[in-house]
Amino acid sequence: MNSELFGAAKYDLEFKLHQDNDPKHNSFLCRSFLNLNNIDWIKSPPKSPDLNPIELVWNELKDFVRKKMIGTGTDASTAIREFEKLMTPEKCMRYINHLKKVRF
Repeated sequence: MNSELFGAAKYDLEFKLHQDNDPKHNSFLCRSFLNLNNIDWIKSPPKSPDLNPIELVWNELKDFVRKKMIGTGTDASTAIREFEKLMTPEKCMRYINHLKKVRF
C-alpha cells in the first residue's frame, strides 16, 4: 500500500507525505518512486521543528524523562515506557493537526 492510500485509509484526509531535508529524500531513486506512485509530498524548510512531528514528540519525551529524576538506566527505561503509554492515537492526531495550523 503506498503512503497516499495508507494516509487516506487511516486518517480520512487529503494525505501529503511530509519529508525533512535528509539528502536521501532528494535522491533520484526516492523522487522517482514518489512520482511513479503519484505520491504528493512536501519538503520541509531547513531546521523547522514545528513542521516535524517526531521532533515535537522527542521534545515532549525529553521533558517527561527529565522530570522523573532518572538515576539509572532502568529508571530511564521505565520512564520511556510510561511515556509510550501516553502516546494514544488521539495524541498522535494532535501532533498531525498541529501541522495543519503551521504554514510555510
